[in-house]
Amino acid sequence: AHPEWSITDLSGAPITINGSYWPSVYCREVWEYKVGLALEAAELFGFNEIQFDYVRFPDYIQTYEESGTVDLKNEYDESKAQAIQRFLIYAADILHAHGVYLSVDVFGEPSNDYVAPYGQYWPAISTVVDVISGMPYPDHYNSYYTNKGMYRYYEHPYATLYDWGIHVRMRQSECGSPAIVRTWLQTWDDYSYEYASLAIQREILGLYDAGITGGYMPWHGLGNLEVAEDLEGAIDYDYYALYL
Repeated sequence: AHPEWSITDLSGAPITINGSYWPSVYCREVWEYKVGLALEAAELFGFNEIQFDYVRFPDYIQTYEESGTVDLKNEYDESKAQAIQRFLIYAADILHAHGVYLSVDVFGEPSNDYVAPYGQYWPAISTVVDVISGMPYPDHYNSYYTNKGMYRYYEHPYATLYDWGIHVRMRQSECGSPAIVRTWLQTWDDYSYEYASLAIQREILGLYDAGITGGYMPWHGLGNLEVAEDLEGAIDYDYYALYL
């Protein structure tokens, strides 16, 4: 409906990236629309927290930029990290004024000390929002280590989440007022490795041993009750008692 707010080619026609059209994070009208939806959800349905999922530019956006064939609508000559942070400042100001908390999802990669190509920079986000939720799914790490002849990461949920958590603590220490870290967990089977209760317990213990105790959220694309029942053994475990 509004190609002028979208990522387009140089003629102004919206382009698909990874199979989808994308609004531009630089565009203030997009900010207003998204926060308007958030307020509507809070006011009509009583939510006291709004979580923005995937606050970022598209994957591999730098490839399009290097080709010189894409218009990101960067009216104010901002970096990607600046645009994301300023959007979240805008959203937080409005939501907080209505008594609503703001949380945001990021990939696992921003636990590193650089700005990701799609604009996510952990300290810039954690400083602004109330809750930050990384997605350090073990199966996302396997190709790098497998190609180097090392162990497959999806078979080591504790080590993956522990290592990630240590990096997150380093990023959090760079923030004057860091957000709560509430982490997404992998709960789907990968290759020959079964992510049942024991594996999920290992993910959670990896986080806790790294000092990341702000909570967790299991993710499974099917989202059915059978999957939830399989998680009971992990979720009902009293992890907090281990650290009190």
